[in-house]
Amino acid sequence: MAATESLSAFAGPTGVGALCFLGVFLFLDGRAPSLFPAVEAYAKTSTWSVIAAVPVLAMAYLTGLVLISGASAGVRVSFGPSVEQEAKDTLVVSSKPAKESVLAQRYIQFLQERDCLAGAAFSLVVLAAGLLSEKRTLAEANAIESWLVITAAAIAVLASVALYAAAGVRAREAHTFAAVSERAAAPSLNATPAVTAP
Repeated sequence: MAATESLSAFAGPTGVGALCFLGVFLFLDGRAPSLFPAVEAYAKTSTWSVIAAVPVLAMAYLTGLVLISGASAGVRVSFGPSVEQEAKDTLVVSSKPAKESVLAQRYIQFLQERDCLAGAAFSLVVLAAGLLSEKRTLAEANAIESWLVITAAAIAVLASVALYAAAGVRAREAHTFAAVSERAAAPSLNATPAVTAP
């Protein structure tokens, strides 16, 4: 279980960072059309996987963390709850170990999904910008290819909006689960005390 959680914690930011890298790469290639051939030539060398693969993976992870942090802050401002309220929610849910509480497990899952969805939304915006920049290299292409690029960029923007909204939904669901957990843990105020016979 711990290995699975560690892999999930690494895969999310890395995927977000890799998606952002793709957008940046397309954007730069749109400004410098010779970039793709140069990178392809380096990628075919035997030392590429040793020298560049690990640093690129690490940079993708770090970039993903930065994007997720900024995107999560944006989701808190747009949909709530605030950082203080989230800390209170976490305190409430942490009253029981996560292994013994389904509510706690779902709460953690919702927060992780919120972060990944929000980070992916920001990465898709970068990807859309990269696609539009890539259109410059298709200046001599036919109209169909140009419209395909524009359509792909528009789809990326729409997907970004949908992911950002989904992140907000996940944030509200996490808060709801914490509120339910708090009510379940609170002593019942309507309980009638037992009356002992004299």
